[in-house]
Amino acid sequence: LSETMREYKIVVLGSGGVGKSALTVQFVQGIFVEKYDPTIEDSYRKQVEVDGQQCMLEILDTAGTVSFSLKSFLCHYVRELL
Repeated sequence: LSETMREYKIVVLGSGGVGKSALTVQFVQGIFVEKYDPTIEDSYRKQVEVDGQQCMLEILDTAGTVSFSLKSFLCHYVRELL
């Protein structure tokens, strides 16, 4: 990761079975997953260009349960702010 490259953290939240993982995999890997396989938690990294600048996206694909998603979000992202 270059010193000038910005990094963004994205958390994908939503109810179970609505397509969070399918959209995330489509964006990161360019394939569409048709088979539903409940996610516990997955994380992805993708380098993209925004306004002519390269940046790194760190994407956390959460489970569809509110308690698990909130716990994951707090554990992975909020502690970095402290």
